[in-house]
Amino acid sequence: MRIARVSDDNTTAYVSYCQRYGAEHDESFLPNDAFVPTDDYPAYLLYSEGRVVGAVGLMRTQPYVGNGKVRLTILHSIQSESEAYALLLAAIREHTGDSNSVYGFLPEAKAEARRYWEALGFEVERFAYLLAYRSETVPDCSVPEEYHLTRLKKSDEVGICDLCNLWNRNYGHQPGFVGADPKRVVGWFDEPEYIPGGALLLLHDSTPVGTAWVGRDNEDADSADVSMLSVHPDYRGRGLGRLLLRKAVEVALSNDLSPVYLSVDAANASAVGLYLSEGFIKDKVMVCYTLAMA
Repeated sequence: MRIARVSDDNTTAYVSYCQRYGAEHDESFLPNDAFVPTDDYPAYLLYSEGRVVGAVGLMRTQPYVGNGKVRLTILHSIQSESEAYALLLAAIREHTGDSNSVYGFLPEAKAEARRYWEALGFEVERFAYLLAYRSETVPDCSVPEEYHLTRLKKSDEVGICDLCNLWNRNYGHQPGFVGADPKRVVGWFDEPEYIPGGALLLLHDSTPVGTAWVGRDNEDADSADVSMLSVHPDYRGRGLGRLLLRKAVEVALSNDLSPVYLSVDAANASAVGLYLSEGFIKDKVMVCYTLAMA
């Protein structure tokens, strides 16, 4: 077996492999046809007898590197042997020198892949639930009189800054948190996953108190993904999280997107309880694995 870095010559082969096999592990950040390998997105292919048998990719963008870690987009091989995974991991080590750790996700049910990752030194950090909402209706979600729900646009500079600052404040303490910055969020409005009205900022008078982002799922264009769902600590216990969740689902359904997915840390019992009480069901249990870089 041999390793080759992904370049213009083999990008198509890399994307094809990821799209065919990557969802077996984690479909969150798989490359699409527009993928271009860069220093922020290094990737490698594993070959055996001239055939692609494995792939590995990293995200080294600032939100990750700034927190001292990098995220795997794929670490997968169709060769059922530990050597294949070891070769793939060795290939990306040169891109981790400025990071304390590398992390990625595997489904809890993928016992064989988990054994290979654990043999490489990956350790379980936490568990997360992928939840799905499959109903075609949503309960009443009228906004209380003293609140105002803003649907942000790309030109709403102040609102986007408020969205980022509030999200970072509300969830900065959570394991695996990746912060939001206005420049990156503005870019989301130009991505294929963006849907009109999907950037939600809840205000109490003029004070930002809640956030949510609804987008088209990056793997299934007929479904939706909810992220950045949060409420200011001083405003919790008032039903605002439930309100934002219903509004997010309402946005998805009004754009004919179903089912609606969201991910939540399994240890966040209050959030898990809220989502399940609103009709979401556990679709998959994911394991977050972390490898410390010596």
